[in-house]
Amino acid sequence: MLSTGGSAFRECWDGGSYCHGWSATPSRDLLVHTLGVTPAEPGYGRVRVAPRLGTLSDARGKVPTPHGPVRADATPDRVRVTSPVPVEVLHPDGSLTHHPSGSSAVALAGPAPRKD
Repeated sequence: MLSTGGSAFRECWDGGSYCHGWSATPSRDLLVHTLGVTPAEPGYGRVRVAPRLGTLSDARGKVPTPHGPVRADATPDRVRVTSPVPVEVLHPDGSLTHHPSGSSAVALAGPAPRKD
């Protein structure tokens, strides 16, 4: 966005207006897609964390939910989550682990096998 001359976030990555309240697409996308924090059931009764850092060495953020904030701090090999509700962590290899509310430090399984 900066390379195209913008000085604020647009509605979406590839265009749109700078003047709408929903112009925070990058902020939302970083939480939902990079940290992977989403509801695992309606109303955030349980939260899913599925970090996809790509080439980033780490990422962290805080996601508001009806039950309070969910905090996630991820590196390629682990994720730390503090949550007011139970958490499921989706690992890069596709496995899923379950953790109680509170704070959890989870070692992430290796990357998914390549399909050539």
